[in-house]
Amino acid sequence: MHGAHKSRNVLRGVNHPQYKNGERTKEAETEHRRAAIALLTLQDVGDSIGMFNSHIAKGRKPAGYIKYDMNNPVELAYAILSTISKNK
Repeated sequence: MHGAHKSRNVLRGVNHPQYKNGERTKEAETEHRRAAIALLTLQDVGDSIGMFNSHIAKGRKPAGYIKYDMNNPVELAYAILSTISKNK
């Protein structure tokens, strides 16, 4: 067959791995993005003080992520303050 009937083998609907059903709200996505940004910023701080052996975060960074210069004390302070949740 050499792929002639490939469309029969393609997963569709809920069985497809990229299927989205809309269960996540915009608030949940925003909170997830904030948490991801905070974790990446804390990882940057840890990398700057030699806490980790290698940089482990791969892939696309979340929208709103800012790469601070950890050698600049003012930007380091901004980085640490940005990890504090404002919703508490």
